[in-house]
Amino acid sequence: MNITYANSKIEKYFTDYQKMQRKLPMDWVKAIKKHMDRLEAAECFGDFLKLGLGKPERLSGYTNIRYSLHVAPHARLILEPNADEDTILICSEIEVEGVSDYHGSKENWYIP
Repeated sequence: MNITYANSKIEKYFTDYQKMQRKLPMDWVKAIKKHMDRLEAAECFGDFLKLGLGKPERLSGYTNIRYSLHVAPHARLILEPNADEDTILICSEIEVEGVSDYHGSKENWYIP
């Protein structure tokens, strides 16, 4: 699957896990790396969702389709598939939005 990033700052962290380690706890970085490796290995987003790894859940309240993957109890890796309702399962491109604590009344971005 093709992975893009919402901006260059996010790309810097996701292409250099050493840099990410300075900002996030090591166990979070390991979980994020596993998710990214699995996403890259999947042929399409539907294949990744079928595995159920990282407890993928669709987020509501956004104009575009967004999913989150479990990183820690309140931290999630936020993804935006480049698809609509009809093509979500065959989507082969996703955009990484960052790592966020989206619980509560406001989002707290660890990596915006």
